[in-house]
Amino acid sequence: MRNLISANFAKLKKDKFFWLAFFLMLSWSTIRLLAPWIEVLQTPDFKLPDLDALFVQYYPLIGGLCAILTGLFIGREYSDGTMRNKVIAGHSRSRIYLSNFVVSTAAGWLLNIAWIIPMLVLGLPLFGFFSNPLTIAGYTLVSFFMIAALTAVFTVLAMLIPNKTNSSISVICAFLFMLMLGSACYNQLCEPEFIQSGNVVVEESGNINIEKLEPQKNPAYVEGNTRRLLTFGRDFLPTGQAIQMSNQEEIDLSIMLVYSSVLIALPTCAGIAVFRKMDLK
Repeated sequence: MRNLISANFAKLKKDKFFWLAFFLMLSWSTIRLLAPWIEVLQTPDFKLPDLDALFVQYYPLIGGLCAILTGLFIGREYSDGTMRNKVIAGHSRSRIYLSNFVVSTAAGWLLNIAWIIPMLVLGLPLFGFFSNPLTIAGYTLVSFFMIAALTAVFTVLAMLIPNKTNSSISVICAFLFMLMLGSACYNQLCEPEFIQSGNVVVEESGNINIEKLEPQKNPAYVEGNTRRLLTFGRDFLPTGQAIQMSNQEEIDLSIMLVYSSVLIALPTCAGIAVFRKMDLK
C-alpha cells in the first residue's frame, strides 16, 4: 500500500487543479487579512475585526474544493486506465481504494493548511493574537476530521462511478446537498422560541412611540423529537459543523469528532465492499 500511496502523491504533485486550489486558498486567506487594513487606510474610523472572525470564514466552502479535487483525481484514475492496471499488477482492491482515500484526504488537509498559513504568518502581526485561542484550536482539529469525513463520502462516489464526468458531477451535487441540508437544519434551530412584537402609537404632539406587546410563541420554533433530530443532523453533517464554526458557535468538540469518525468509517467500509465486486472495464 505504501507504493500505491507514493504513486498517488507523485501524481498529486503534478495535478494542476490541486495547485490552483492550493494557491487559491493562500490568496483568499491573504486577501481577507489585507482587505480590512485597506479599509482602515481609506476610513480611519473603521474598526478592525478580530482575527478569530477572519480565521473561520472558509469552513463551509473548502468542502466544495475537496469535492472537485477528489472527483477529478480519482476520475483520472479510471479515464487513464490506471485503476485497472493496478488491479492487473496484483494490488488488492482494498488497498487501491484506501490509497485513493488517503491521498485525497491529504490533499484536502493541505488546502486547509494553505488557509491557516497566512492567518498565522500575517494575521498575528496585523491583528494580534486570537481572542479565544482554545476555541480556534478546537475548530482547527474538527476541521481536519470534517475534511476527512467529506472526502470519505466523495471517495465512495468517485470510486464507484467509473465515468470521470459523472463522478465529478456526483461529488459536487453531494456536497451541495449536504451544504443545503446542514444550512436548513442550522437555520431552523436558530429560530427564537418567542417573537417580540409591538404597536406604533402616534401621540397628539406628533411623537411616535412603540408600545411593546407580550412576547408571542414563534410558530417556526421546533421542539421535542423534531428539535433533537435537527440538532443531530446539524452536528452529524460535516457541512453543519462547518456552518457552526464559521458563525463562531459553541460546539461540543468530542461529539463532532465522534460523528466525523463514524462518517469516515461507514462510507469507507461500504465503498470497499462494493468496489471489490465491481467489474473494471
